[in-house]
Amino acid sequence: MDKVKGTLRKTLLACALLAPFSGAALAQTGVMTGKETLAAAYGLQEAASQYRIEYSSTDGVAGKGERTDSAAVFIPYGPTPEGGWPVVVWAHGTVGIAHDCAPSLNPRTPRDSQFLNTWLSLGYAVVAPDYPGLGSSGLHHYLNARAEAWSILDGVRAALAAFPLKNQLVLVGQSQGAHAAFAAAGSQPDYAPELNVVGTVLTGTPFFTQDSQVSSLFTAPATGQSEKGDPKIPYVFYIYQSAADSDPALKATEYFQKPASAALEQAKSTCITPLTQQVMDEKLTMANSLKPAIQQLLNDSVSSLAYPTLHISHPVFIGIGGNDINVPTAMQQEFAKEVKAAGTQVEQHLYPGLDHSGTVNPSLRDSVPFVLGLKDKP
Repeated sequence: MDKVKGTLRKTLLACALLAPFSGAALAQTGVMTGKETLAAAYGLQEAASQYRIEYSSTDGVAGKGERTDSAAVFIPYGPTPEGGWPVVVWAHGTVGIAHDCAPSLNPRTPRDSQFLNTWLSLGYAVVAPDYPGLGSSGLHHYLNARAEAWSILDGVRAALAAFPLKNQLVLVGQSQGAHAAFAAAGSQPDYAPELNVVGTVLTGTPFFTQDSQVSSLFTAPATGQSEKGDPKIPYVFYIYQSAADSDPALKATEYFQKPASAALEQAKSTCITPLTQQVMDEKLTMANSLKPAIQQLLNDSVSSLAYPTLHISHPVFIGIGGNDINVPTAMQQEFAKEVKAAGTQVEQHLYPGLDHSGTVNPSLRDSVPFVLGLKDKP
């Protein structure tokens, strides 16, 4: 059976190489290079079996060259359906930019465990890529759309060839993961045309464009946070450290005020929960942490932060928390408006009173029926 799957995998890849590749290296990516059983502490209650895998992918930061990335794979209980388990591809939210922050190397949060267990209980396998630099070599380049997308798609390729999965995929993401999932949805037709993505589900979606009014929402002071720390500060730190990894000539003193210097340095190695706690403890805000030049850095980074396209050929679910300050509600609403204007079929839901994290599981009441109603592409 493994030999048959391997032959099928090579055939699919050969077909894919005949399609446009958007500048990616013409290499055999998406091939599993390692597999181990995931420790129970890092697993999910509704998974009958769970694994951490490593696989080959194209370096999306450079746009060429091969690298090795990692993912977790969760298989539901019960007999395998004819044709394999349908797949939820889980794109996780911000965890940090250091190797050890990778979700596959840590216990899932209670929020994410509840969310992913729901999909497993509904008969979906879960493929959960870590993103480049998380659990793999190099610094993770935060919100680099191409790097996220290519790594996710190659992770799915590797999982389809190694496990009893059906090529019927739903991309699901929260926060940074919504950014990654939507980037993957837009990249899939060119980068991985053999993959059958039937829908995408997003909550807490960041949106960056050349329109500075939209991007400036990211650095606008959070409502009610003038005397507290601003939870968006760690995201700005991660964006800067990613840019500095590509351009060592960048000087932090041009973009950040002195009160932020210690936390900014810590951002290279500190995962999101302790870094956010440090920001809150030190009461770091946009006013006391950033210099005006940071907006120019964000504008200069738009080419790597922006989505490859806003027009997606399959239906997209967009859930928005009415009280989201991490990814401002107004930014998400602008994203939904632009995606609809691009001709994408969108189902949009606003959740009044819910914040960034609080939107995730309540949105299931709408996203589950959305996914169950999706049809395979002809």
